[in-house]
Amino acid sequence: MKRFLTGDRVWPPGWTRLHVYLLPELEQNQDLARLVRDWRAAMAPFGFLAPVPDPWLHVTVQPVMGIPAAEISPGERAKLTALLTEALADVPAFTLTAGCALASVSVVLADLDGDLPGEPLHTVHARTRTAISDVLGSEAVAYQAMPGHMTIAYATGSGDSGRVQAALRQVRPAHAALTVREVHLLDVTQDTRAAVYRWTPVARIPLRT
Repeated sequence: MKRFLTGDRVWPPGWTRLHVYLLPELEQNQDLARLVRDWRAAMAPFGFLAPVPDPWLHVTVQPVMGIPAAEISPGERAKLTALLTEALADVPAFTLTAGCALASVSVVLADLDGDLPGEPLHTVHARTRTAISDVLGSEAVAYQAMPGHMTIAYATGSGDSGRVQAALRQVRPAHAALTVREVHLLDVTQDTRAAVYRWTPVARIPLRT
């Protein structure tokens, strides 16, 4: 593995970006909370990994690319919120399966299902991209966030991904349910020292219950 936050992954100084995320409600998803703790315990021997703390766990639906959040006007934010609310109004709350955990080149992620055409995560993703593009242009959705995943650790240095994967495979059960009841528009900041993303809320879009 190698460090995640390097090169073009590092945002310009002072930038924050608008993102649309799903936020796992760990108090309501107790099996997922336990599984995340078990994954962290499995990763503990590897000093080149920075596990994502509970408050900052997220599933990226779509980031807004190329435009710092400060340059997106209140009117544009309001229009984006309105379009997202309209686009997702008929999407019912849904449950995904999180896991297995996978050690890749620079992150450890929990794989998610539901991201094939016609499935709920794909539907939310596609409609969100359309809303962002309608307000901010097609270049704002240049990044492709699928396949669905929840990052559980970022690499902060070099290490053997095979050893990490072998440790993660010992965690059982390897899957847990993630129930999604709302979608969040957030103003996200990047902390390169701690290797974590933090945010302030912009809007919460409830799904149909």
